[in-house]
Order: sequence, then C-alpha cells, then structure tokens
Amino acid sequence: MATDLRALLAIALLCLAHVVAAETLPDPTRPSIDLGSSGAGGAGDGTPVEAAPPGLQSVIISPQYRAAIINGETVVLGGKSGDSRLVEVRENSVVLENARGRRVMELFPRVGIKKNEAAQQEGRTQEKATGQADLPGQAAGGIK
Repeated sequence: MATDLRALLAIALLCLAHVVAAETLPDPTRPSIDLGSSGAGGAGDGTPVEAAPPGLQSVIISPQYRAAIINGETVVLGGKSGDSRLVEVRENSVVLENARGRRVMELFPRVGIKKNEAAQQEGRTQEKATGQADLPGQAAGGIK
C-alpha cells in the first residue's frame, strides 16, 4: 500500500512539474523598446512601451558623421528638425537655428534644486556652529 502511494505521488509530481515548466516567463534580457520588427526575437508582441521624452535624446559624433536624435528622429548636421536646422553638435548639447534665432538643447538639462525653508535654517545653524559656509555658495575650508 505504501509503495503504491509513493508511486502515485511521484507520478503526480512529475505531471505538475511539466505544467509549471510549460509556463512562459518574460525574458529579462529582452529590450524594453518596441522596434516593430516581425522577425524572430522581435519585441513586436503588443506590449505597451513608454514613449521617449521629447527633446534631445542622444548625440552621435564620429570623425565623418555628426548627428543628433531629437524627439525620436535622427537629424544629421545641417538637417532639419521641425522648422529648425541643426547647426552644431557638441558632446552634451546641440544648437538649432531658425528664423527666430539659435536655441541650445541640452542632453542632460540642468536640474534646479531648491532647499525648503527648514533646510535653509538648518544650513545657517550648521554654518554658525562650524564657521564654514554650505557649498556651493561659499567654498568650505577656503577652497574656491
């Protein structure tokens, strides 16, 4: 009786393992962008993806080629993006020119950080206690 029960349990576990192995798991190495490819390994399975934020997304600089990816579109040096022409490609920014003038687009726009009033008060208290100013207003230790 015990051997029959063991055999039945072993068969049940084998069947259960087969069902679990058949479950599809997401591929952690698959890119999250949809390239719209229909070939094997393509990401065109209908999974929603986030749109890239508007603006300058990348710059391409080589000895023979300069371009920028602006709003998801590759724009070569001298090419047009909307009503503007790409006149300069820098390491971290590009310069666009149109009838209204020139505009610089930053790859990594500066982030403005503002301290709230409590943090400013704490900074003043620490400055009085240590005799050193909070960076970046005045350099600590006399280093500028």
